[in-house]
Amino acid sequence: MSCIPVGGLLRACLLIIRKTRVKIQEYIASGIIESYALGLASEEDVAQIERLLPFHPPLREALSDFEFQLELFALEHSVPPPPGAREKILDRLREVPAVRRVYRQDGQDDQKGKDRSSEYIPIEHSSTHIKVHKYWRPAFIAVFILSKILLALAIYYFVQNQHAQKEVQQLQEKLIKASGSTTEPGK
Repeated sequence: MSCIPVGGLLRACLLIIRKTRVKIQEYIASGIIESYALGLASEEDVAQIERLLPFHPPLREALSDFEFQLELFALEHSVPPPPGAREKILDRLREVPAVRRVYRQDGQDDQKGKDRSSEYIPIEHSSTHIKVHKYWRPAFIAVFILSKILLALAIYYFVQNQHAQKEVQQLQEKLIKASGSTTEPGK
């Protein structure tokens, strides 16, 4: 085994770090970061980047810089929707059978003369859950807890009553024995 002096070990570590920095810079310059951020990288590249990100701060910085630049580009070049697009979308939605106005059985429009903004869509609700107002929940919890307390008290007093009845029965038996023993000698 060869001994490496401490100064030589330090130089070797610095050399490895410099080489790694150069490799990371080459890796960043290859465009893999951009592919990863845009979701265009292959599964292997994604796995490799996700494995390297925690250990290489320059890689994390390059990724966050690209994401920031991409967001700035999107904000600067955003195009507002054309006027009237909302109305066109809403008109298309009204053409869908489930969104059309409700008509009476005789074919008459149920909504004549009414404001179109107050239209509603009838929806069939198929949930099996019971819905209650949010303020009822604490009331239900309080009733549940109170019922458990009353149940515990009922059981406690039932056991106490049974115990008291046994004591009364034992005392009656002692009394009967005591009264029976006092009447026998007097015969």
